[in-house]
Amino acid sequence: MTTAYHRALATPGAVRFVPAAFIGRLPIAMVSVGTVLFVQARTDSYGLGGAVAATSAVGEALLAPRLGRALDRFGQARVLLACLACHLAAMATLIATVAAGAPHPVWFTAALVAGGSLPPVAACSRARWSARLSGDELLGTALALESALDELVFVLGPVLVTMLAVLVTPAAGLIAAMVFLTAGTTALVFLRDTDPGPRDAEITTRPRMLRDPGTRTVLVVFFCIGLAFGGVDVSMVAFAREEGLAAVGGLLVGLFAGGSALSGLVYGARAQSRPLPDRFLRAATFMAFGMTLPLAGVALPLMIPLALLAGATSSPTLITGNALVERLVDAQARTEGFTWLTMAVVSGLAAGTPVAGMLVDSGGAHHGLLVTAVAGLTIGIAALLGRRAIASRHGSAASRPGVGATQPAATALDGGGAAPPGRPPHCDHATIAR
Repeated sequence: MTTAYHRALATPGAVRFVPAAFIGRLPIAMVSVGTVLFVQARTDSYGLGGAVAATSAVGEALLAPRLGRALDRFGQARVLLACLACHLAAMATLIATVAAGAPHPVWFTAALVAGGSLPPVAACSRARWSARLSGDELLGTALALESALDELVFVLGPVLVTMLAVLVTPAAGLIAAMVFLTAGTTALVFLRDTDPGPRDAEITTRPRMLRDPGTRTVLVVFFCIGLAFGGVDVSMVAFAREEGLAAVGGLLVGLFAGGSALSGLVYGARAQSRPLPDRFLRAATFMAFGMTLPLAGVALPLMIPLALLAGATSSPTLITGNALVERLVDAQARTEGFTWLTMAVVSGLAAGTPVAGMLVDSGGAHHGLLVTAVAGLTIGIAALLGRRAIASRHGSAASRPGVGATQPAATALDGGGAAPPGRPPHCDHATIAR
């Protein structure tokens, strides 16, 4: 397994842009938790803190596809710098106005702008891999590595921001997130040799992503994944409190993310023989089952392994779903395609978190986990209903010149044929930052 990832990291420029993107995406898992903790410390209201954090997520969901389109059109450097400046200004405004007790609408406005201008570092990293390895069998391994890094972010980020907020000052977590984002984004800006843009002409993926039944199915599945994650995040913390061990809540969420990271690494290094649409349906089916597992966690010793197993079923679905978009969207617009998937997951999180919270308030942690279970079942049903549309679109994409099975390397990438001599076959995957 390590050999495959070593070969992927040997790609020119990878050892520079991968660490930069990892540092730059840490704030993805820090800003939401940090906002809740900061606002709660100033107002003694978790509800208000959650509402401000949700507003930031709404801003990100609304603008992510447009930022992706701009990244493809103008190149990453210009857009990332503009996003970074806007985000830092909005976050500074949010921190200052909350600390000063300014009117709440000012808080929500600042949070909306901060979320909408958050630099899509993870999508930029995947676009660089895609530009470097398009048609190469190593693309799947590279993007599976991205999946594992995403999950690592969601293991480390909440722990780091909570420690800073508790041990230093309530605003320290948000300030640290701004520092990490500045360091990682600036490093990517200066790595212009791996920047896949700008393009000569703008290509818009929105009509195809929204109107095509195949890509629409992937978006629905990713929205439901966000719903499931939102249910897990709230309900696991509530479950730990019910068990009298509030500090274990973060551990349960971390186990879920850790299971996903581990399964992503293993899945990315395995040889695959099934066509990509079949792998997507199979992964979605496993995830439909996996999201019901936490309902059986009636006690903490049982919930710990169930959280790990449930998380392990999520990464293959994310990986194969992003792989479909990587194959179906024009090369000139892949960053936008990835950000549409980000928007779908973030929208699901924004919807699932408050619904799960209300169910937890009314009936306990296991009522909140019903959001995760129902979302999981919907993932399986949506993938099953859309399987023909996905297979049809995937076949059409594979027949396009320079994209599909007409090229030996691309055939191996898709799992539909033998690998080139001397190179093991494996699948084409990708995923997004939750």
